Amino acid sequence: MKLKAWILGSALVMSVQAFAESYWAPDPRPPRFCLQNFNAYGPIYAKDIEGRTERMTGLLQAIPKCEVVHLQEVWNEPQINLIERNLKRQYSISAPNRDSRIGVMSLVMGDIKGTQTQAFDVNNEGGVLDSVREALNVRKAFHVVKAGFFGIDEDFYFINTHLHPSSPAVRVTQVLDILKWRLQHQDMKMLLSGDFNANVGSLERALVLATLGTRDAMEDAMGGYPKKGYCTYCAGNPRGWMLTDQVFDYIFYSNIGESSTTLRVESGEVNMRGTQREPLSDHYGVRVQFSVDPNRSSTNELGLELRKSYTLQNLAKAERLLAQQEEPEFRPYVQLLKELQSQLQGKSGEFYRYFVNFR
Repeated sequence: MKLKAWILGSALVMSVQAFAESYWAPDPRPPRFCLQNFNAYGPIYAKDIEGRTERMTGLLQAIPKCEVVHLQEVWNEPQINLIERNLKRQYSISAPNRDSRIGVMSLVMGDIKGTQTQAFDVNNEGGVLDSVREALNVRKAFHVVKAGFFGIDEDFYFINTHLHPSSPAVRVTQVLDILKWRLQHQDMKMLLSGDFNANVGSLERALVLATLGTRDAMEDAMGGYPKKGYCTYCAGNPRGWMLTDQVFDYIFYSNIGESSTTLRVESGEVNMRGTQREPLSDHYGVRVQFSVDPNRSSTNELGLELRKSYTLQNLAKAERLLAQQEEPEFRPYVQLLKELQSQLQGKSGEFYRYFVNFR
């Protein structure tokens, strides 16, 4: 009997030890984190903001949680309070939309080590809707959170933004405002997401890729955008008002920075749709899982020359577009575009030095 008990006890100890060794074995994969972007569709005219926000925060807690959540169109104080109350246990929350009507809100499951909010210098094109926005003091902006995570030995810049809804010219100036900020903050990798109100083939998206030295995470995840069937602002969504499928919501990332690691896309998906009868928003969410590869990536001379040609073409397009605008606030941006082209062609200057660090 004692022998039988000893055998059973030894087997139990060995099983526990084997389980402990497998449980505590280090994960051989690179560290990972997730970024969720979602336009929460919260203007004054929207219906059932409270109910949709309750469902949204419940979903953010139920799905495998993302370390970073970027929200846009969170305008109303009760909506901000509801998000904070429901998610404050899981996230550190940066809510610049409390102090000014910019609508963006960032949540981080980690350490927030600094924040900065910058309103865009050009915020309207003078239309009727812009007059209403000005009367309500609603502005477009970008919000920067410097954050780090447990198990990842570097910090990142997470930028949350929402560009102008109708004017390509205004959106171009807003992309250039982000570029001016980035040229002064090159020390860390950058992840930029939001509602860009610009489709895949737009000049605005081309400028984000070319001048900001970014990649489009969903494009990487899918191996290229499909010709049909992919949208984030979809004609079939009863809360939307467009008759065709659109792509407005993106997650971009830049590996330019002092760390020798490389951000890589593990997976990506469109999510947070709600139900057909009760969608959460007029937009759908975009979610991307990243890994932090310990190896440094690089680009070759041919790749650099192809990017240079692509960038010069789009800078020239942007210059022609802004030169057609009559308002004086566009003129400094025309000069900036000329300067960016000159730096690329002359292979000198702050923008050129940033440009060649793309990887």
